[in-house]
Amino acid sequence: MKKWFFITSQYLLINLAYGQKTLPDFGVIDKTDLHLKSCSFEPDADAMILFDIQESEFEPSPFADKIRNERRVRIKIFNEKGFRYAVVKIPYYSNKKNTKVSDLKGIVYSLDELGNIVTSKIEETDFYKEKAMEKIGMVTFTFPNVKPGSVIEYAYTITERNNPNLDIWILQAQIPMAYCSNSIIVPAYAGFKEYALGAENIFKTSISIKKGLDKTKTIFSKENIPSLKPEPYMSSLRDNMPRMAFGLFQDGKIIVDNYSASSLWKIFANRILKSSYFDEQFKKNLPGTEKIVDTALTIINMSDRVKYLYRAVKNRIPESQGQASVADDISDTWKSRKGTTAEINMILMNLMKRSGVICFPVLVSTRENGRINLDFPSFGQFNGMDVLIVDKDITYVIDASLKFQPYNIPPLNILNREIFVLDPDNIRWVNITDDRPLLKQTINIFGTITKEGKIEAGATINYFDYAKSLFFYFSNTTIGTVDIRLPDKKIPGLKLLSDNRENTGEGEPLVQTIEFDYETQQSADFYSINPQLLAFKKTNPFILDKRNTDIDFGCNQEIQINMSLQIPEFFQIENLPKSMVVRSPDSSFIYTRITYSNQSNISFSQTFEIKKAIFEKNEYAGLHEFFKRIFGLMSEEIILKKKKQ
Repeated sequence: MKKWFFITSQYLLINLAYGQKTLPDFGVIDKTDLHLKSCSFEPDADAMILFDIQESEFEPSPFADKIRNERRVRIKIFNEKGFRYAVVKIPYYSNKKNTKVSDLKGIVYSLDELGNIVTSKIEETDFYKEKAMEKIGMVTFTFPNVKPGSVIEYAYTITERNNPNLDIWILQAQIPMAYCSNSIIVPAYAGFKEYALGAENIFKTSISIKKGLDKTKTIFSKENIPSLKPEPYMSSLRDNMPRMAFGLFQDGKIIVDNYSASSLWKIFANRILKSSYFDEQFKKNLPGTEKIVDTALTIINMSDRVKYLYRAVKNRIPESQGQASVADDISDTWKSRKGTTAEINMILMNLMKRSGVICFPVLVSTRENGRINLDFPSFGQFNGMDVLIVDKDITYVIDASLKFQPYNIPPLNILNREIFVLDPDNIRWVNITDDRPLLKQTINIFGTITKEGKIEAGATINYFDYAKSLFFYFSNTTIGTVDIRLPDKKIPGLKLLSDNRENTGEGEPLVQTIEFDYETQQSADFYSINPQLLAFKKTNPFILDKRNTDIDFGCNQEIQINMSLQIPEFFQIENLPKSMVVRSPDSSFIYTRITYSNQSNISFSQTFEIKKAIFEKNEYAGLHEFFKRIFGLMSEEIILKKKKQ
């Protein structure tokens, strides 16, 4: 499984023979590290990783191949804000006892008032193993007696059976890294390749190990890596972190050296399709599904048949218990009503195939997991399995594991990404694109201004496609920052009186009807009305002059606000934003505003369209200037003045 903690190290001595630093033993520390006051190449950091050392060894076996991963991490805490790094969570794949976590140990180093080194060890009982979600375990522990200046260190080993894939190695974290290394040990007969993604100046050396089975140990290392600074609308952390992918080819070096990347992808795909964990799963007769299949076969329209089967799976298993690209026994998943993304979608394919729907498994890397490098065949780059439906009338990519995902639009987490189609007759890569504004929202407000300057109003808000999915997602989670500002959140001056929702199921756009009061901002006889009071976004996310990462809006978008206000006779209109159309040179952004007024009514209409989802960082200057202008226009208010009585 993928590891989500990324660490490094400060070197002491250089061992040129092995190409890696000679580090002190676990439990041994030099006072220099304890006296360290800041990171030399990132002085404002709250903490830094002194070293992160990992060694992965592939151990072939006629019974069950396994990969053993040993990791050792040492972190310097500079101030109290750095205390959050003293809480460590280690996830691992826990299904069917294929994974073993062992050799856990942790220690805190500090200086006492006399300058002596004192240590506090984590006891075995302080390591908590818990079930984070179905088939995903978590080891959690907290370092005791941590204070500014302390150094913490931990180590562990994870052994995984039936896993021929080497994880991607991330060379950056959210705190600076002084040194990191990764050693890969494989049998000498095996083919092994690596590919650097956004990473430069990585030191590499290889040595031969003659003890027992001949092996090759390849060591990669890098120093002084600054922390990653998240930016608004980054595609994902992993896309923007330097990393290395590894390929292990048990057929040997001849295959690696004599086949192109596209040929290797196809070789691997055919092996997967012929494997028992793929081929046999499609043919299983899952208990209790006969009626579902019989009903599906009576539905003539193929799109309706797909919808019916999709809903049947989601009703049985509402949401996934974690991302996976390989499915375990789907009979267990169907019975327990719990499973990974791969198992849920494998069940969907099972029912589809038995119901006469042409479909294929597709391997994916979600936006969170990072982009696939097509030039480097490595199945460690995938983290999910979806379903491709192909018929003369329809083509869908479906993920039944997403709780609020419609069946007839592509999952947002793979939009504008490459997927690998495991079609035996046409194994291929496909780029998932959709030019429709799949995040679309319209807000229609109808209100009256009272004599006191308060707005008494109602609104109808329509949420289409992803906007509807995100509405329910954020309504059912406790995530702090959301992309859609919901009327039931706290908005200054707004008092929600009623909230009714229609079309909450799959299919039609969600319709939310609300009634509310809104206190306008008053200064003397002037009353200010912000037309953006229920808007999608109120603040400009692109305020910095420079950008280090590409921009990913996810999909094309369209947000529309229409407002009609009745103005009583004791008010006069002092300012009304002007009608205008503003577009970027390539029409990737369009802002339209139409306003109208007479003595008793104000009509305001605004549409903001994003017609291009992905922008490279070298395009940021133009995007920055456009958003600066548009958010300036959107800050313009309607101003009323109270007439003298």
